[in-house]
This record gives sequence, structure tokens and C-alpha cells, in this order.
Amino acid sequence: MVDELRWYAVYTAPRAEKKVSERFVQEGIEHYLPIQTVKRRWSDRIKEVQVPVVNGYIFVRVLVVDFIRVTKVYGALAFIKEQGQPVAIPDSQLERLRFMVEHSEEPVEYTQENFEHGESIRICKGPLEGMMGELVEMKGKNKVLIRLERFGCAITSVPVSFVEKV
Repeated sequence: MVDELRWYAVYTAPRAEKKVSERFVQEGIEHYLPIQTVKRRWSDRIKEVQVPVVNGYIFVRVLVVDFIRVTKVYGALAFIKEQGQPVAIPDSQLERLRFMVEHSEEPVEYTQENFEHGESIRICKGPLEGMMGELVEMKGKNKVLIRLERFGCAITSVPVSFVEKV
């Protein structure tokens, strides 16, 4: 396990996710910063802006020996840890998150809320076709949920007619 590339979540300085991503590129550190375009309203205009899906975090894929190199990057503060050890996120979960962010027509939300396990589903129509997840009810609406091990959940809306039970 020690000599295996694994995904980890790294806590960043506030509102510094994009700058940390640029610095990781310069350092040659493999990473993923989920970004989505949203409409923001100011008093005089509405503008589309790119914002991180998960505020304050960036995902890196590194060997254990590279932990120090990652935290030496300005703005990358610390790995998410459990019992003093950085928590690895399974590749399959990060791939599902990436697929959801890149293909969802609805905004993707991130939450650390502890949801009850929902019904296992597969999306059978639309831009997220083929994605596996859980169907949960949130504020009276059906949502598709992807869990990230010990880190939280990514959630988006999908019409119920687009899902089938697994």
C-alpha cells in the first residue's frame, strides 16, 4: 500500500483552491479540483463564474513519500486525517465524482451531512447515463448522491424517470 498512488483530500487556505491547483501543476503533482460554472447575481448584473464544488479542498493522487512535498506547496495546508493518518479515497469514488461534475446539467452540491443510506440506483438516461449512486430525498426532492469515503457526499438532481434500481 505504501508504494501505491492513492487519492487524498488536502485542505487549502480559504478561497485558494485555484491558486493551489496552479502551483500543483508547476510542481508536477497530480491533482483534481472539481470546478463548475454557476450564475452569480450582483446588484447590477448576472455573471457566470467558475467555482470549486468542494470549498477549501483539492484532491491529490500521490505516494505516501510525497506527502511532505504536497504540504510544502504554498496554500496546501494539511491532509484530511483520521486517527492521525491521511485518509485515502478510493479511485472509483473520485472517478464517479469527476463524472458527475463533468456531465451533470444541474449544479453539484457538496455536503458533509451524514445521510442515511439511500436506495442503490443506476442512471439509465441523460448526460449521467451509466453512473451508479444512491437515491436520497433532500428537502422534498429526489437527488443522486455519491459518497466520498470519510469525506462527505456530492449531490445533484436527476429526474426520477432517469434512474433504475440496482
